[in-house]
Formats: sequence, structure tokens, C-alpha cells
Amino acid sequence: MTTLVLGLSLGAPIAAGAQNAAASWQSTPASVLKNSLRNVVAAQDKYRGSHPVFASTVEALQVDPGTDVKIEIVGVTPTGWRAKATHRARPGRSCVVFVGALAASELPKTDGDGEMAGEERVPLCDRME
Repeated sequence: MTTLVLGLSLGAPIAAGAQNAAASWQSTPASVLKNSLRNVVAAQDKYRGSHPVFASTVEALQVDPGTDVKIEIVGVTPTGWRAKATHRARPGRSCVVFVGALAASELPKTDGDGEMAGEERVPLCDRME
């Protein structure tokens, strides 16, 4: 009977590659803004769980995006909300997100490219080269 044994060393290059990829990854303004808006989505979910309405301010959500990021809740209805995030390093550019049932005219648009958020709970950003 012949047994084929694959060397355990196959895992080493994968692990080393993963470490190199993680070490070389750096946050960008767009990734910071998207993450900040995801935190707002989670905070709104939590807030709505204990209140009959969505929060109309970031302060009510107790979300601190840091000094480089500004988040605005730009609209709240009984069935939804929308928000915009901007980064100090990318003036004139933004990311937007919405949750709930909003009229098409209420869907948020990015500042630079004018792109309209199309998928609920998914942040959409301007190009930020």
C-alpha cells in the first residue's frame, strides 16, 4: 500500500503570504469612511431596538468616528434614515449609506461623483484616488 503524504510545509508559504499582505495593507480614506458608516448602521440598529424611532444625530448613537471623519445623519423618516461621511484628507468627496424605505428622491448621493446609494446598508463612496 502506498501512502501519499503532502508536506506540512505547504502551509508555511500561505501563512507568510498572509502576513505580508496584512503588513502591507493600509487604511485609505474610503475604507475609513465605509467602516465608520458600517458602525453607524450597527448603532442605529441598536438604537432602534430600544427606541421607537431612528436617531437623528451621531451624538445620540454615541459613535466616535475620530478627528479626521465627519458623519452626518442627513435624514430620518419613520421607516428609514440616510447618512453621509466625509474625510478631512479628501475634501469634496464623501460616502453615503441608507437603511429602510426611502423615496427615490430621498436616497443619498455622494458629494463628488453624485452617485446614488443603491443597496440598503452598503456604503457607497466617491472615487478617492
